[in-house]
Amino acid sequence: MNELVRLVAEHPVAQALGLIALVVTCLSYQARTTRGIALRQAVGSFFWTAHLLLLGAWTGGLLNLLGLVRGSVYSQRGERAWASRPFWPWLFGALCVGAAAWAGLTQGEGPRLLLSVAAQCLGCYALWTARVRLARILLVFVSLLWLVYDMLSGSIPGTLCEILSQVSLYAAIARNRRTP
Repeated sequence: MNELVRLVAEHPVAQALGLIALVVTCLSYQARTTRGIALRQAVGSFFWTAHLLLLGAWTGGLLNLLGLVRGSVYSQRGERAWASRPFWPWLFGALCVGAAAWAGLTQGEGPRLLLSVAAQCLGCYALWTARVRLARILLVFVSLLWLVYDMLSGSIPGTLCEILSQVSLYAAIARNRRTP
C-alpha cells in the first residue's frame, strides 16, 4: 500500500491521465466491430502516451503514440481505399520495432521494452483482422504483455486497466460465443 501512495504522490498528473486512459480503453472492447475497437483505442492511446511519458516509460509512451496513429488509420479501413491497403499492419509493426530500438538505445529502458513492443506488434494484427472474435482473443495476449510492462513501469492505472481489460475481453468473448 505504501508503494501505491508513493507512486501517486510522485506522479499525480501522470496517474490521473492514466485513469482517463483506463476508462476509454476498457470501454473500447465492447465495440461491436474492429473499426470501433480501433477508434476507441486511438483515443485511449492519446492518454496512455501522456501518462507513460510522464512516468519516464519511453517505449510505452512512443508505442502508444504509434497506437493512436494506427487506430486512426485502422478506423478508416473499409471507408477509405488508402486505409484498406494490407501493408498497414506491417508498417506499424516495423515502426513499433524501430521505436523500441530507439528507446532502448537512447533511453536505456532495458528488457521491459520487449514486453511493450511484442504487445504493440501483436496488436497491429489483432486490430487489423476483420474477425472480431480472433481480434479479441489476440487482445487477451496483448493485454497480458502490457500488464507486466505497466507493473514494471509503476503505472497504477495501466495495471488496473489491463486487469479490467482482461475481464472486459472475456465478457465480450463469452457474449460473442452466445450470439449466432
